[in-house]
Amino acid sequence: MKKALLLKRFREFCKGLSNSDRVAILHHSDSDGLCSAVIAARAVESLTGKKPVVVRHYEYGNQRQEKKAVSLMKKRKANILIVLDIGIDSMPHSLRDYCAFDKCLIIDHHTMYTDLNSEDTVFLKAQFFTKKDPSSYVTSKFAFDLFSKVTDVSKLDWVACVGIIGDMSLKNWRPFVKKTIQKRRISLTQLYEVEDLIAAVEALADEDLGKLFRALYRATRPRDVLKSGLAKHLKEFKREKAKVVDSFEEKTEKFPELELFIYSIKNKQENLKSYVINEISEMHPNKTVILIHDLGGNRLRFSGRRQDFKVKINELLVKATGGIPESTAGGHVPAAAGSIPKNQLKKFRANLLRILRKKYGK
Repeated sequence: MKKALLLKRFREFCKGLSNSDRVAILHHSDSDGLCSAVIAARAVESLTGKKPVVVRHYEYGNQRQEKKAVSLMKKRKANILIVLDIGIDSMPHSLRDYCAFDKCLIIDHHTMYTDLNSEDTVFLKAQFFTKKDPSSYVTSKFAFDLFSKVTDVSKLDWVACVGIIGDMSLKNWRPFVKKTIQKRRISLTQLYEVEDLIAAVEALADEDLGKLFRALYRATRPRDVLKSGLAKHLKEFKREKAKVVDSFEEKTEKFPELELFIYSIKNKQENLKSYVINEISEMHPNKTVILIHDLGGNRLRFSGRRQDFKVKINELLVKATGGIPESTAGGHVPAAAGSIPKNQLKKFRANLLRILRKKYGK
């Protein structure tokens, strides 16, 4: 579908919003997702004069978060859904299976698996709007650019910058970030501090993400967020992350011929894995790193990273979960994630090795 037509449909969606609508926003639980939600929510309030009735986070494969989101949307009778930074087209079911919405807007920068555009759904993927790898057109910047076409969200440029930093895309948007820093009289360090705070809350206290959203929503500059009272999570986050990262060299399985590391961890911090694997991947940019996270239940969550693009991690994980019931996988070329039933670990691991051995001719 052509960019011009998609922009027309986006404008029509926004123009059609009214004060009688009850808007729900579902966003990925990381920095990019949260910052996207702030931008979208402020735009909704500007367009309708009313705040969204639900703003809720969601991490791939997290059934607890999914049930909470569905329950809230039903309870508050949401009739409009906006989904941000979630590859919902790669999921085995849709939230529409649970809730009835009059209209739906999806803004995302993950690889497209299915085009969900329909009469009542506006489906905007970054790949429709950029010739670059869509992973670099982070959703917070994408949403900022889109909503700027229908209302004034210019003062939220620094929020988009936090999302850019969170998704490791600073090198792709350095001129925009530099211009924002100068215009807002803030520092790059402050933007990184806000991103660290989001990471800490997501990893250790995801139920406080609602409080953090509200702090970002009200903030006019980074220091307002840093004074929100949630900074108490930062110290513990840095300690927990360092502990897991420090154990990597000792506990990881290494397959030199496949340029592969498989690292298994077990703890109850649900969202810690993304930040751990990001740091490990920065240490080993030319290796495929797979982190498998055991939270103690009957499912395992996993993340994969590869910074040099030699292996397409999203495709690798989708193929590795092929034939595994109740599995999820999706993401970007350099970074992807998913989940499997715990009793399918042996098959998942065997699939990874088989796929990579074929690629490397081993």
